[in-house]
Amino acid sequence: MKIFRILVGGWLSVFAAAATASATTIDLTSGGSGNGTGALGGNFLASWVDQTTIGSGAADTFLRLQNGGNEQGYNTSIGAPLDNKPGARSLTLSEIPIVTISGVDYRQFLLDINEGKGGDDELLSLNQIQIFQSNGDQSHTSLSAASIASQAVIGFDAPASEIFRMNNADGSLEIRLNYALNSGSGAGDMFFYVPDADFDPAFSNVILYSQFGVPSGFASSTAGFEEWSVLKPQGDTTPFSAQAVPEPASLLLLGTGLCLIARRARRRKSA
Repeated sequence: MKIFRILVGGWLSVFAAAATASATTIDLTSGGSGNGTGALGGNFLASWVDQTTIGSGAADTFLRLQNGGNEQGYNTSIGAPLDNKPGARSLTLSEIPIVTISGVDYRQFLLDINEGKGGDDELLSLNQIQIFQSNGDQSHTSLSAASIASQAVIGFDAPASEIFRMNNADGSLEIRLNYALNSGSGAGDMFFYVPDADFDPAFSNVILYSQFGVPSGFASSTAGFEEWSVLKPQGDTTPFSAQAVPEPASLLLLGTGLCLIARRARRRKSA
């Protein structure tokens, strides 16, 4: 009975642990969704975005970055570090939507990629996401040449605090994306969900760092800029509150399968 309660009540966390133990790639090149366990901050979800669900003007961009082959950057209003395009800005915690999936609250980020057309030029690897909190704008203080040439891990001085890291420096997890599924700028390509429990409301600012391309992923950056945004509140300018969203299809199917396993187990026991 104890195993049964773990499977039904905690199937999302069980699946996340199993998925990262057996696979190192979340493949969204044909759509769908996936999840993993970050090197810091626990389970995260990644889901392809159907562009028809994102209305015009619904997203508020806080970071654009662009470079051939390998690109990286983070949101700040202090200059244009690394591969940032002009217009990057600081981001406050209250701007980031909270959504509830399978009873767990997550903070939701929207990624829009812009790559070439045809063949492998349409594909892109997302190799790293790190999230920090602080009470003001920050400039990075550590990013070694070795990290830039392989799997980047960035650092900031205190009082900035790292709350989430997708990968350690070994590049053990990769998200694969396909520009052809939602071609054009502003369409959106992926929702990235980080547990709300990771965030500390005592810190007002959120810094998101990301790194794409080769090395260390399978597909280089080939064309336009990648763009990180948050969805705007609908109908007013007040911060988001928790809202229910559909479960990613793969997670919903897994939950159904676990329930069927539990039901069969009860039948065998009663027999």
